[in-house]
Amino acid sequence: MLKIRLLLISLFCSTLLISQQEQKKTLKEILTTIEKSFNIKFSFSEEVIEGKVIELNNEKSLSAILARIETKTGLEIKKISNRYYTIAQKPNQTICGYVYDIATGLPLENVTIIADGKGVGTNEKGFFTLKNVNPSEIIKISYVGYTSAEKKVSEINNINCERIYIGETLDLLKEVIISSYLTNGVVKKTDGSITLIPRKQGILPGLTEADVLLSTQQLPGIQSPIENAAGIHIRGGTPDQNLILFDGIKLYNTSHFFGSISAFNPYIVDNVTVYKNASNAKYGNHIAGVIDIKTMSDIPEKTSFGAGFNFTTADVNTTIPIDKKLGIQFSFRRSISDILNTPTFDKLSQKVFQNTIIADGSTLTKEQPFIEDENTFSFIDFNTKLIYQPNKNNTISLQQISIKNNLDYILENKNDIEVRSDEINIENDGFGISWNKKWSETLHQETSGYYSNYTLFYDGNKTRNNTIYDYTIKNNEVKEITVSTQLSQKLNEISTLNFGYQFTHSNISFNLEQENTDLFTNAVNKGNNTNNQQTVLLEYILKKSNTFNLHAGLRSSYMPLLDRTFLEPRIYTRLKLFPSFWINASAEFKQQYTSKIVEFFTSDFGLENELWALSNDKEIPILKSQQYTAGLLFNKNGWIIDAEVYYKVIDGLTSLSTGFNNTTGETIFNGNARILGADVLLKKNWSPKISSWISYTFGDNSLNFSGLNEGKSFKGNFSISNAVYLAQQVSIDNWDFSVGYTIRGGLPFSGLRSSFNEEQQEIQEITNFNINSLPDFHRLDASVTYDFFWDKKRKIRSKVGASFINIYDRKNIIQRSYEKAIDPNDGRQIINTVDTFSLGFTPNIVFRIQF
Repeated sequence: MLKIRLLLISLFCSTLLISQQEQKKTLKEILTTIEKSFNIKFSFSEEVIEGKVIELNNEKSLSAILARIETKTGLEIKKISNRYYTIAQKPNQTICGYVYDIATGLPLENVTIIADGKGVGTNEKGFFTLKNVNPSEIIKISYVGYTSAEKKVSEINNINCERIYIGETLDLLKEVIISSYLTNGVVKKTDGSITLIPRKQGILPGLTEADVLLSTQQLPGIQSPIENAAGIHIRGGTPDQNLILFDGIKLYNTSHFFGSISAFNPYIVDNVTVYKNASNAKYGNHIAGVIDIKTMSDIPEKTSFGAGFNFTTADVNTTIPIDKKLGIQFSFRRSISDILNTPTFDKLSQKVFQNTIIADGSTLTKEQPFIEDENTFSFIDFNTKLIYQPNKNNTISLQQISIKNNLDYILENKNDIEVRSDEINIENDGFGISWNKKWSETLHQETSGYYSNYTLFYDGNKTRNNTIYDYTIKNNEVKEITVSTQLSQKLNEISTLNFGYQFTHSNISFNLEQENTDLFTNAVNKGNNTNNQQTVLLEYILKKSNTFNLHAGLRSSYMPLLDRTFLEPRIYTRLKLFPSFWINASAEFKQQYTSKIVEFFTSDFGLENELWALSNDKEIPILKSQQYTAGLLFNKNGWIIDAEVYYKVIDGLTSLSTGFNNTTGETIFNGNARILGADVLLKKNWSPKISSWISYTFGDNSLNFSGLNEGKSFKGNFSISNAVYLAQQVSIDNWDFSVGYTIRGGLPFSGLRSSFNEEQQEIQEITNFNINSLPDFHRLDASVTYDFFWDKKRKIRSKVGASFINIYDRKNIIQRSYEKAIDPNDGRQIINTVDTFSLGFTPNIVFRIQF
């Protein structure tokens, strides 16, 4: 009889628990059922169990049921006798845990943990501790760019400390195929693009900070042949053929100190997306790569402030949640060269000012009674962003960026009462507004408007006895307004259709004026050139998990200036053949109507002798490119192999854009380029703290200009045939180390031939364009940083670090060119050889504080 009773009770409990699994019940209802089922009694205060709801699973024994109630409610159940139990609130407790990235398994630092009104951040090991927390509370785990998580305090395992895994936001996770491409914070996405996340980015060789433009140059296929931050050559393209956006604003100047330092504060940048091929259809007016820089996209959860300096700049930045619907971000950065002389700026100055009028002035102060009355250089950049979210379906943002560079140089010879002065100002201001609207779960719309204004002004003059006897004036201005709207319609779980409209108004002008009363007067004024381009775009995206991806887009643009319509199709596809092995291919046609041309009016100044100009289909044709790419990707057990080959054709080149008409009698030559190349990356993650990689880049850039080089093809000025880069990264506790070694072939240069005329005077001329190569370029770079906290609560974080470029002080010749000159002995025209050298050994330090 007893066995039958126990069987009936067991069946009753099972039925009861199954029904409970289907629907949550109040704790009081559950306790009443348990009392009847197991013939026991609970003693408790109504306030203790009030409002508590619980769902049981398949627990059958009384002990298992009571243990689950304790875990889920934070209550403490004590057995008084075989029949009587008491229920009371558990005393406050200390909880601990570790937070990890679910994709990489790596610990996440500075994750915010909040419970019971208390908050802490995780350390470099992802560890946190919260004291005196109510067991019934819920802890909230949040980290920028990651999906927030919640967990009951009562569910935390405090014996071994809970291991909590969080993942990046769902939208980003769907896009990522490799989460640690070079280092942490560098990911490769399913559309072939690469995204850098500065706040997560590991240290890279030669960098103390996650510099936006210098970091992109660590990627295979992206190089800076003349060691400039802004001199980014992507797969044979030149810097002016890239599209660089900052929060949607197109920038025509992206650097400070004549290309040496990037103009973006990495501490306010959320992510940087880089396309080397087949970019999204929304990107136009470029034939090389795309670098799309984004700052904060959500209202910040808390106020943060950061400040720091290195041997070139000092900066401050802050993000402030004004309320739940409104947030603001601000950053300001300034050079310190006019306040403090540092070895870093000295080395940069030696490289930048070589072969310029300033270098000549330094010689004159040593050999003749000249003195430098003024030699000051300064720059600033600042940006502001305001985000307003009236509800979950609407986000409005306002953004602004300003980049300014100023150089004033005065050289005076008091004996002759002679003064030489040079002033150059370069500015790029941008403003934008965007509205993101979520019409439904499947239909989104983004509408935006942007304004960019670039100005370059140079004034150089020479006076004697207060009378100007030589002057040069140069102006270049670009004004651009872009208005666009794009809708994204999700067709089903795996496919999306994007379509939109863009209108761009471009106004570009330049003015060159030079007068030397002893020689000649010359002027070029292109006035105002205006273009209003209208574009419709269409893009289809298919994403079938990580098995197959297809991105197919089309841009159709009408250009009234030329009364022509241009079609720009582009396609990228990726297919998984085997586990951990993919192949990809892409094809694209692009056009560009703004580009830089070389001018020789200010060649004696030696800085910024390129001007932005608008294509007119005559002297400055529309640039057109075709690029075809095929590649493979392997990712398994910490090994990454990523290899791509590409073939590229560029039409519409002129000698105005290459500078080849410098020593010829003709004015303009038209030509094209054929580029064949390959990018290979081999990387191994030995552990979460140690990684190594090697990249190889091959390029064959062949130019052909009718009328130049006897009609024979020749190498491009910045063609690098072979380049190898090796890097090692190690993290030990709070220390991060990295070292990198670069070796590549030297740039090509032309031959110089001498002959004699009938009067037996020597005549020089350039022959066999770019047939020779400079010596191989190589250098060793290293970086180290140390992170620490000022207080036990870990609210104030700091970083100190140092970087070393060209550790063994290799004197690399990075460029060789020729310039016309007048022989002072006989007055005949000659050609001088001009060599440009790389940076010597260049140290830098950084100190930052964040709270």
